[in-house]
Amino acid sequence: MHRETLLIIDDELSILESLSLFFMDQGYHVLTAENGEKGLDLFFNQTVDMVITDLRMPGIDGIEVMNRIHNHNPDIPMVVVSGAGERQDIIRALKMGAKDYITKPIVDLDMIRHVIHKALETKHLKEQNRQYRIRLEKSEARYRTITEHIAEGVFVVDGDGNITFCNPAFCRMMGHTNEELTRMNLKDLATAKSFSDISSQTQSRKPVLTGQYEVQMISSQGQTIHLELTCSPLYDPKNTYGGAITIARDVTKLIDLRNKFKKFLKQEEDKNEKIISICANCKKIRKDTANWQRVETFFNHIAFSHGICPDCCRELYPDIDIDDLEL
Repeated sequence: MHRETLLIIDDELSILESLSLFFMDQGYHVLTAENGEKGLDLFFNQTVDMVITDLRMPGIDGIEVMNRIHNHNPDIPMVVVSGAGERQDIIRALKMGAKDYITKPIVDLDMIRHVIHKALETKHLKEQNRQYRIRLEKSEARYRTITEHIAEGVFVVDGDGNITFCNPAFCRMMGHTNEELTRMNLKDLATAKSFSDISSQTQSRKPVLTGQYEVQMISSQGQTIHLELTCSPLYDPKNTYGGAITIARDVTKLIDLRNKFKKFLKQEEDKNEKIISICANCKKIRKDTANWQRVETFFNHIAFSHGICPDCCRELYPDIDIDDLEL
């Protein structure tokens, strides 16, 4: 477990010793210096979490000490413990980053303990926020790198359907620039029916994790694009719906193939309805379930003449040159 290190700088040895013993009893690691020069030497050569300093000291005074520490690391918390100083000294100390100004003599050590505890707690929170921002920036950079290189379109909408982010693939699908799309609402891109579907899907998507459905959108060239959307809702810290992140896959060619296949199946069904059953032996044709007719009767509405086809002629009369005949 990390023990915070306090640096106490004071030219009054009695105060230096009493504060040092008190904070060591509180579990802190304590460094002490009886003047500003030694205090700065310890600060720049040790790991220090907090500085407690007097103002009025021979040589390098407390204001100069705070000024150098603040310029090196403005996040180091500092507390001034000094005699009743001038108002201007207090203002300067606070400008240098002092978290508090405690006047001597110190009559309540618990009060100074509370001041130190709160200052270190604030420092820890700032550090946690800084680390969180770093991780968030890395995550956002990784997220953007991924979305910029995948083939599927990715876009984010807010709770009102306004596009707040889109990747290059979605821009190519729609034929718009990123700047154009991030000024648009889904209503500007989708057909009227598809926008109605999007609205209803949004209502049903709020309580669940993801939703998948197909819509039609209009490109910048006026072409209809069929998109398969996979949407995941986004919530704010109060668990209020704030929009969705959506992966869009262009299924226009798939839809075209699906429609062609349906048309093919319909044609096959029509062909099956026109199939004529014929007896393999006598060549009678079935008109209905129980009625078989001779070929001549079945085709009695058609006038026939007799002739011979070239293939049969070659087979039956191989010695005749059929090229000279009119068949």
